[in-house]
Amino acid sequence: MDILNPNPAAGFPQALWLTYWAIMDYPDLNRDEILALVVPEAMRAHTPGDGAHVKRALAGLVEFRLVERSGEGLHSCAKVDSPHAFLRLLRNRLVRPPDELGDGFEGAPDVRAGLIWLLRQSPTEPLDYSVNVAPVMPTKLFTNGAHWNTFRSWCEALGFGRPALTSMVTGSGQKVTGAKVVPDPTVAVIDAIRYPFGEPLAKGAQIPIGSLLEFLRNELPVLPGHPSATYPGLGDDSDGGVRALGLALASAEERHLLTMTYQSDPSGVMALPDAQEHGKPRYVSAVTITKDTR
Repeated sequence: MDILNPNPAAGFPQALWLTYWAIMDYPDLNRDEILALVVPEAMRAHTPGDGAHVKRALAGLVEFRLVERSGEGLHSCAKVDSPHAFLRLLRNRLVRPPDELGDGFEGAPDVRAGLIWLLRQSPTEPLDYSVNVAPVMPTKLFTNGAHWNTFRSWCEALGFGRPALTSMVTGSGQKVTGAKVVPDPTVAVIDAIRYPFGEPLAKGAQIPIGSLLEFLRNELPVLPGHPSATYPGLGDDSDGGVRALGLALASAEERHLLTMTYQSDPSGVMALPDAQEHGKPRYVSAVTITKDTR
């Protein structure tokens, strides 16, 4: 499903959550009844495309197999108790290679391709569509600025990016800082460690850095290094895409979710860009996940 196309209205994660919540609370309503519940007829004339954002949200929930049809009625595939839990479920659906989720699953290939590209960029350089996105991005990744603006909402909601700080932008660009994003998968990485879909990491014991990287790439297969996290035209990445992931791991350590160390005679080493060393690499060979990760 093409999520980023804003015609007649873009699909946004907030609209998906609101629609999903309505279906959880009122199961077995049909499509028209759900639309009337989420965006009443009296409001539709004042919404994009006569409620098109909610219609796209509902279509997305069905496409992503978060909502199923039973006769004329709709019902949610899983009970979630918060927007965070819903975003966790939505993230898992959108970042996985489509063939892992069964025959006919398409997902949101435009969002997934955008995330794969984003996570290879430097978190120290704010991304602006007209300045340093459109001139260098793979062909047809974001076909115009409207697609880019929708993507910014998705990457931030899914925990892979955040708005650029004003202090990172100079000159007149400071007036439109909100249109600039930096890759930062901290939220997604921490969420994957705390609430994995696969086997959890051992807590309180050192594990090789390679084991953590394998775990994260399995949980978030848009991270550089996963076999599916590439496509024609993406280009080579000289540092293996470690910049954004390194920021996420350093942030997780600052939040006491894990500790990273370097052992003598290690079996594997990861070189992380480390701001505390003024740009010098920080070498890590082992990680310990704290016992209390909640």
